[in-house]
Amino acid sequence: MQHETDVFLNFEQTLAAGGCQREWLLGLIEEEVIVVQGQPENCAYSGFQLTRIRRATRIGRDFEASIPATALIMRLLDELEELRKSQPALEE
Repeated sequence: MQHETDVFLNFEQTLAAGGCQREWLLGLIEEEVIVVQGQPENCAYSGFQLTRIRRATRIGRDFEASIPATALIMRLLDELEELRKSQPALEE
């Protein structure tokens, strides 16, 4: 998802802005939490990707979760969000 006003950061900037270590970000990419085209160190990362990186980093830290566990949690959260979007608003 890209927008005209989206920001793009290089790998090192993304590490700094995301507050994560190199191995953590590479693990998120390996687990397909973050999808990049080409070598991760040579890619530009969008604001959307940065948001996902930050969310995954918080989950990993708060729950002391490994990268695979964090990836599973992120997938479940994505699925929940999609389900909520697909359901019509319930009137109370």
